[in-house]
Amino acid sequence: MGNLFEAAKATEIVKPTPKGKAKPQIAVKDLRMYAALKAAQKTIETMVETLKESVNVESMDAFIECGRSDSIQGVDGDTTASLQLRKRNARSVLGDQEVVVLDKLGISTELSSNSKFYINGKYSEDTDLLGKVSDALDGIVPEDFLGHTGDKYVTTATSVNEAMAIEDKDTRRDVLHIVCTQAARTKFGGSHDEMLSILSDVLKPAKAKK
Repeated sequence: MGNLFEAAKATEIVKPTPKGKAKPQIAVKDLRMYAALKAAQKTIETMVETLKESVNVESMDAFIECGRSDSIQGVDGDTTASLQLRKRNARSVLGDQEVVVLDKLGISTELSSNSKFYINGKYSEDTDLLGKVSDALDGIVPEDFLGHTGDKYVTTATSVNEAMAIEDKDTRRDVLHIVCTQAARTKFGGSHDEMLSILSDVLKPAKAKK
């Protein structure tokens, strides 16, 4: 009897296909459905992003017109959504130019915890130097041993309301895009069949929709 392990390995290995010859093919269960759903998913995600942008533009207009930063209810037939302005995440550091714009307009910002000192990379592998540093810093390390990320700023709890108080609507819109993000917590009011009908329309080829 031959070596079972070698025989098993031989059946598993797919040898490189010589140039000019067809690739080996294997039957893969569920591959067709998987590919179809992946293609549908890509189409749906593209449409979702397009519609999200449309909803956000309309809701931002509404926030600016009514001068309020708390939620607004959006309605489209049997469907509703809680449209919200949310303070920019504390992990989303403001860019230098954004800080300049906010400072000029009196919009509050605060230092982020991401503003840190760090060891200059060129010394990070110097174990002898790092050993000395652990005992004492003064008079041992080079002047540029420590680096700093620079001051990083984030929005505050009052930034959105301060932006909403800006009189000029165009400026208000620009600043709101800096200090906050938008969200729409939707609730589809139609039936499952109606949802499938909408999905079918989205997935139809462009020529078929004309």
